[in-house]
Amino acid sequence: MDLSNLSHLGGLEGADNTPGLLGYVLWAPTSWFATIAKAPAYVGTAPAGTSAIIATDHAFLQGKGFLRIYITLDSNELKAEVVGERDGRGQKITFEGFHPGNKASSIETFNIMKNTDGILLVPDADGTYLQVGAEGLPVELSPSYGSGKLSGGRRGTTLKGECYAKAVQIYAGDVIEKPAA
Repeated sequence: MDLSNLSHLGGLEGADNTPGLLGYVLWAPTSWFATIAKAPAYVGTAPAGTSAIIATDHAFLQGKGFLRIYITLDSNELKAEVVGERDGRGQKITFEGFHPGNKASSIETFNIMKNTDGILLVPDADGTYLQVGAEGLPVELSPSYGSGKLSGGRRGTTLKGECYAKAVQIYAGDVIEKPAA
């Protein structure tokens, strides 16, 4: 592999680096996609960062798109850890966030979601979408409901997701949301 195009990685040099995620995620079942876009493989002659960006658009079946799910601000976090052995490493990407309330539509969606492979787009504080899940390596979501107590706590669903991946990737294609019913 030609690694000659790798370059120095400088510091922030005064630029913002706000941590955290925005107050929503976008999720779609893999069955709603006509095509799930992917990033190109690393090529030593390509511009730096090219293999970390999914630059082409996902294509959805007619009338389908991502579902927007409100997540309580500062309750969500995305992590990626290296897993595997020396000659076969990948990443395990995990997401956790909190969706408040116990509306029937939320409960129904989460009940179905727990058994459905999908793709999750998670916007960071700058609005850059990080993609969790890929074709053949979908994100699996595990919703966990809690009522809270009268004396305190919160009522709603903690949404946990995980997938295995070759790398963390940015989705820079068009974001298509499912039309309202």
